[in-house]
Amino acid sequence: MSQPTAIQKSKRGFTLIELLVVIAIIAILAAILFPVFAQAREEARKISCLSNMDQLGIAQQMYTQDYDESVCLDVSTDNKTFFDTWQDLLQPYVKSYAVVICPDSPYTDPSPNNFQYWMSYGMLPTSQSLGFPYFLTRQSSWIQNYVPANVQYNGLAGAGISNGGAYGWQQGSFPSSSLASVNAPAQYALLFDSNNFDAWQGIYGMQTGIGWCGGWVGYDYSYFGPQPRHQGGKDTCTVATRATDYGQGMINVDFMDGHAKAMKMGQFLQVDPQTANTTNPTLEYLDPTN
Repeated sequence: MSQPTAIQKSKRGFTLIELLVVIAIIAILAAILFPVFAQAREEARKISCLSNMDQLGIAQQMYTQDYDESVCLDVSTDNKTFFDTWQDLLQPYVKSYAVVICPDSPYTDPSPNNFQYWMSYGMLPTSQSLGFPYFLTRQSSWIQNYVPANVQYNGLAGAGISNGGAYGWQQGSFPSSSLASVNAPAQYALLFDSNNFDAWQGIYGMQTGIGWCGGWVGYDYSYFGPQPRHQGGKDTCTVATRATDYGQGMINVDFMDGHAKAMKMGQFLQVDPQTANTTNPTLEYLDPTN
C-alpha cells in the first residue's frame, strides 16, 4: 500500500504594514487613555487630601469643645523653645502626623522634626497676634484678577509666644476667636491647602499676605495664602506666570461648620456683596471687638 501524502500547511505572519497599523492603534489608545489615568490618579490624590482635611476639621471641632468654644491656636512656644503649630496641638485628637500631609504636596515627610509637616495645610491666624487690626489683600495688579486690592480679612487662630517675638509673631498671649464670633460658619474657611501652617499670613511683619511668592530657604517658592495645587494647579509659584497660574488649579477648603469642598481661587476670594470691603465666603472679616 502506498503511504498517504502529507499535506503541507503554509504559515503566514503579519506583514510590516499590518504591524505598523497595530502599533499605531495601540499608540492612539495609549494617548487617549494615559491622560484619563493621570486624571483619575490626580482625582484620587485630591480626594485623599480632602479626606485628611476633613479629619483635621473634626479634630478642630473636638478641640473647640474642650477649650471653651475657642479655635485651636495657630502657634505656641509656651512649652518649647521653638514653635508648636496647630498640627502639633491637634495631635491628641488625630494621633497621626500622616493626616497633616496632602498627597498632592511635594513635601511628604510627616516627621515633626522638620518643616515638611507644616507645608500641606494652612489656618489663618488672628491679625492681632501679628500686630495688625486686620489683614489686607495686595495692591499688585495681577492679584486683582481674583480679588480687589486692600480688602480686609482676618483669621481665627491665636498665638501664645512666651520666648520673644519672631518672624512677625508678637510676644504675648493672643487668644483664638470663639465659634460665636463667626457670623457664617458654613462660609468661613478654617483650613485650606497652603505651603505653610499659617498660610504665610503676617510673616516677617507684612500686613498683606495673599498672592506673594515666597517660601522656606531650601524649598520651592509657593503662593502666600491658599495654594491651588489640585486639578491642573501647581505646587510652586513662579512670578512670571502667576497671574494665570493662580486660576488654573483647585484648592481644598474645610469650613467652620465641618463640611469640605474644592474651589477655584476666584470663588475662594470673592468679595462679600453684603458688607463692603470684606471677603466672603471664605475670608470673612471678623470685628476684633466682637
